[in-house]
Amino acid sequence: MTSYLEEFVKVKPLMDYLIALSTLEVISGSTKNRLKILFLTISLVFYWYSICIHVKNSIGLQININFMWTFLLWIMFNDYVVIMILNVFKKNKFHQLMQNIQKMFEEEEEDEELADISKNNLNFSMKVFFFVNRWEKRLACSVVIIGSTYFRFNQDYGLIMDFPYIHSNNVLWRESQYILQSIYFGLMTYTILTVNMGIIFLGLQVIAQLNILNDYIKVTNEKIKTDPNFFRKIIIRHCSVIENVNLLSEIISKTSFLQLFASCVVFLFGFSFIMKSFSTFVNYSMLLAGVMLSLHICIIGEFIRYKTDELSETLYLTNWHELTLKDKKTFLIILGMAQREYGLKAAGMYDVNLYTFVQVR
Repeated sequence: MTSYLEEFVKVKPLMDYLIALSTLEVISGSTKNRLKILFLTISLVFYWYSICIHVKNSIGLQININFMWTFLLWIMFNDYVVIMILNVFKKNKFHQLMQNIQKMFEEEEEDEELADISKNNLNFSMKVFFFVNRWEKRLACSVVIIGSTYFRFNQDYGLIMDFPYIHSNNVLWRESQYILQSIYFGLMTYTILTVNMGIIFLGLQVIAQLNILNDYIKVTNEKIKTDPNFFRKIIIRHCSVIENVNLLSEIISKTSFLQLFASCVVFLFGFSFIMKSFSTFVNYSMLLAGVMLSLHICIIGEFIRYKTDELSETLYLTNWHELTLKDKKTFLIILGMAQREYGLKAAGMYDVNLYTFVQVR
């Protein structure tokens, strides 16, 4: 078993859970995962209901910082509820893309140089995933701790959820409400992070596949002399890349638009709060949360666009004019495939890349 396949086998249970939570899959999968997803679903439904009650009770009263924060969280919550519902209908595409990625990791190349190309790119993609996963968790924990602490000790922020059927001025109950608010906020942040990390993993593997294809094309001049079927390998890999890019684009088509919308709303509120209170640190943590909502998908889209554009440029640098007539015909097929425009689109209309993220900001 190759080193990168060993890493994939280790991370696959985590990926199965990330996809299961993203698609609310509580029927199949391991018992542990189903119970975790069911617990999170029930908890977040109660959290959503409590926020709705607070919004309802606050309507008609003075619009203050507490109401604005509650309204912001309510918008974000509803946004991600819709995202997860949309993911339910894309469940088969999630699993199909995951199966294609697994096949890519299971492929064994006899040629040592080609095997090293796959090894280097796939190992690097796994390292990037673990790095991003580690730092996303740290940043998310920081946002939760800072937000929860500030809401507890600043009366202008206070409680942003109302518990139904319980009305008491008891000190213990009042403190318990702040603890529960922090727990529910942490659960919501964890769910959003989990949904995002599932997409990040899939996107990184598609980028790794593009890198492998690009590196294969770079060694065409040498390999075509020793392997007459080398162009056939490139065509197979290119078709697989196209399929996986299209699958990823279909998966995030509508949800990426909602994530960009959520970031736009967070930035709108965040900069408004900063203008009102420049020295309040929690307002800056809101901007960090806004970045975490959609930056990942924009970076993935930017890399996919860049790597697909690079394919045709790499092909032109090969000694295609020295090929046989049969190989030239095959080369033209590959070149025609490479010149097509590939990339991620939000709602099928807007390019998902860093320029889009800057526009949202």
